[in-house]
Amino acid sequence: MASSRRTFFQKSALTGTALSLFGASSANGARPHAVPTTRATALMELFGLRYPIFMGPYGGSLLASAVSNAGAMGSITLWTSTPDAAYQSVTNLRRQTTRPFVANYVLAFEPVSLPKALEAGVPVVGFSWGLPGKTVVTTVRNARAKFGVQVGTAEGARRALDLGADYLVCQGSEAGGHVQSSTPLYEILPRIVDAAKEIPVLAAGGISNGQKIRKALLNGAAGVVIGTRFVATQESLAHEEYKKAIIQASAKDTALSICFQDGWPGAAHRTLRNGTLNHWETDGCPPVGKRPGEGDIVASGPGGAKIIRYSITPPRKSFEGVVTDLAMYAGQGVDDVKDLPKAHNLIERLWAECLDERRT
Repeated sequence: MASSRRTFFQKSALTGTALSLFGASSANGARPHAVPTTRATALMELFGLRYPIFMGPYGGSLLASAVSNAGAMGSITLWTSTPDAAYQSVTNLRRQTTRPFVANYVLAFEPVSLPKALEAGVPVVGFSWGLPGKTVVTTVRNARAKFGVQVGTAEGARRALDLGADYLVCQGSEAGGHVQSSTPLYEILPRIVDAAKEIPVLAAGGISNGQKIRKALLNGAAGVVIGTRFVATQESLAHEEYKKAIIQASAKDTALSICFQDGWPGAAHRTLRNGTLNHWETDGCPPVGKRPGEGDIVASGPGGAKIIRYSITPPRKSFEGVVTDLAMYAGQGVDDVKDLPKAHNLIERLWAECLDERRT
């Protein structure tokens, strides 16, 4: 399995191409305003990427493979998967792409499926909402995989680096989905970059166009994590009504709350405002057990699965019912989401915008 994982990185090693296509900065830091920066080039070298762009973990395997095949970093979420399901998910994804991708684990929950995911050949593991223990790190390293950790403070960054993290994700409070950070991105990013030194730092939160990618790179990030913008793509597993809501929304239509917490008590998240959130706030944000419409079945999934009103599960293509009353995760970058492109076209557009100095 180790040789299989090495093949992943060998096949995806496009370092020379990245350098020649994008005129990367020299190792001595020349061309400080050029993109890609020295840090971005190092990130692309590390993972064999054409673009220093990572997909947020929501969107499904079809989207993840499309993103990876386009030269960015696809991502799948496995923290809710059983070991057998995780093994199958990774196996299926590896049939769809020969390029690297990230398997995401939320450490508020025990990563029970991680050993089977690594056995199936996961090349990169991303951890959030906690720091992996030494046993988990050893498991990852024994499988010869790389790993990254999402952080929201400089001290958290230093602790992740002490564990040997290959990269960090600096999440700002502008992010959609489950929000670990309480600090705006550009308030915390310089501290994380300073703490990380030569280790790559990815900026996350509210990034949905090329100008914002450029801003992140010129402020020290080696790359970016993009979530909401990728949800509104043709390959995403999100329900069409969810995608439509993102396209029609603006930043003021998002809210950071603990409204949707069935399945993950107490976790803060940024979602689009909808009937469920509005009724909950109107009633004074009551606790579990006193929420309006609590226990209502608002949608159904494959096999008759019932999705209740305050579930953390977002609307998927396979759902039926009043899906827009479910948690529609979205960051403040929704202002820049106005269409529904294919993933590879979106990535090319974002990078062209990033390289266009006239847009800064």
